[in-house]
Amino acid sequence: MEEIVLISCMAILIVLAVICSTLLSRVKMPPLIGFLVAGILIANFHIFTDENAMDVVEVFSNLGLIMLMFAIGMEIDVRKLKDQGALAITVAAVQLPLMLLGGMIGGIILGFNFIQCITLGAIISGSSTAVVMAVLKAQGTLDKEHIEMLVLITIMEDIGQVIMLSMLTPLLSGGTMDSMELVLLIGKIAVFMILCFAVGLRVVPRIVDWISKFINDELISLMCVGLAFAMAFAAYIVGLSVAIGAFLMGVMIASTVKKDVVEHFVDPLKSLFMAMFFISVGMEVTFQGLIDNILLIIIFYLLFAALKSSTVFLGYWIGNEQPRNGFVSAVGLCAMGEFAFIIAKQALDYHVVDQAFYSSVIGAALISMIMLPILTRNSGKIWDGAEKRSPEKLRRFCVRINNKRADFYTSLNGMTSKARDMFKTSLGRAYIAVVVIIVVEALAYYGYEPAFHWLEANVTGAPRYWDFILMLVNFWLLFIPCKIIIEQLRLVAYTYDFGKRTSEGQSRDAKTVNRLRVYEALNPLIAAILLDMAIIVLFPTETKTLYAVLNLVIAIVVVAVIRMRRIKKGKAHMVPLPDLTDTEEGQAHS
Repeated sequence: MEEIVLISCMAILIVLAVICSTLLSRVKMPPLIGFLVAGILIANFHIFTDENAMDVVEVFSNLGLIMLMFAIGMEIDVRKLKDQGALAITVAAVQLPLMLLGGMIGGIILGFNFIQCITLGAIISGSSTAVVMAVLKAQGTLDKEHIEMLVLITIMEDIGQVIMLSMLTPLLSGGTMDSMELVLLIGKIAVFMILCFAVGLRVVPRIVDWISKFINDELISLMCVGLAFAMAFAAYIVGLSVAIGAFLMGVMIASTVKKDVVEHFVDPLKSLFMAMFFISVGMEVTFQGLIDNILLIIIFYLLFAALKSSTVFLGYWIGNEQPRNGFVSAVGLCAMGEFAFIIAKQALDYHVVDQAFYSSVIGAALISMIMLPILTRNSGKIWDGAEKRSPEKLRRFCVRINNKRADFYTSLNGMTSKARDMFKTSLGRAYIAVVVIIVVEALAYYGYEPAFHWLEANVTGAPRYWDFILMLVNFWLLFIPCKIIIEQLRLVAYTYDFGKRTSEGQSRDAKTVNRLRVYEALNPLIAAILLDMAIIVLFPTETKTLYAVLNLVIAIVVVAVIRMRRIKKGKAHMVPLPDLTDTEEGQAHS
């Protein structure tokens, strides 16, 4: 590569990005749109014709992606999330699954295949922290506290989309790999993520803090940037996007004492290379592609805006926030995030989606960024107008629902601190168990045939035995999270009933305690049966025929027999009801 090519590319990219961003800033548009527009202009007017120039742009794009995700990761303060992030976690826990599900349903209606539907759901799940912050700070429609809460929500969305991208990678690459390679890829990704979360988040910050005692701030910053690239390379080795590795290292560095020093050092680099990344994203789009797919662009945007505003509003409402504040905050998040480009680009590279799909995502993202200032400026007026013009029956219904929510939080606040902590912990564990069930069923669906063919080719035995064993393993893996769900929901019901009666000044009686024992030991088994049967009915494959259903029935019987034997021996009791008070009455009934 000639030196003059590198210099000329840098000059054109930076100058054009600055010009476009400056011009768009006159109409109060964030710089991100300017970077995308610069890329679109470069692609459509064929500014770069040299192959070496395109190689330079690709290198800059990868550098920009790594620096961008490293910087986003460093914004995540785990300690701050623990102290102040309860509402943000609630909103994210509500809206992320619903956004994913809504995107999948929208994709099915549009005629996309299953993996494309999941990809669409993952793309629209997040919001752009940079755009949201720029617009809300410029307009001043929300105070500092509410803006900080929106930032925490976008951070939780980033974490959720990293997990989605990690789970999507085997699906995106599955079409180009044989069964054994796919199984190995899933195994490597699982080990990598477990090591990062279980070991890396504990060990790396301590090592960096220890080293920082012996070297100056510049060297420690350089070391952290080097660690980001090393983690990105490790993620690439195991088959993940380099973005995930850089993001995870950013989260680790965020827990160190030198976090602010590293952020100050990285910020100029992030600004430079982030522009390069978004320019490269824009270079994948042509004017003709935008015109040809204008209808799909509008559909993507409307789907994103409708789901984002409604699901975030629901999360705020469940979090006991005022409805008007929830609506204004929800509208403030209606700008597609950086992960939308990353996930769409990876899907395009794996040939899971075509150029039309990719162009539509970019077009929808541009519309969302252009519309955000308009929507946020008028969100309060929209709410007030809708409230005045809503039918009387609808208003009465909303009042009843809000009163039910108020009664719930009155009971929750009437609990002891111990009961309140148990209520929240039990709900969290049940939510995690639901996620585990989804992962297990996804692995069972996509891993069943590869595992069956590998066993058939490498292990002696009749094929019908492997059918039976795989079904049995699937059931046993499902049984554990199902049992956790039942136990935790039982504790939720118990603690809520305790708080309700405490707030109403009522004493607990034997009838109430007995009513809470409706969750029998076989309920997890029933739930597992229903889940597996639903998967077989909804997602049939060539392997899961009537013969597979017979194996399923046999597996159910085996698990039921084992479970009944444990119940008979007294080894399968539910978690005992805890003591939530210090009174003799509470101790006696517990």
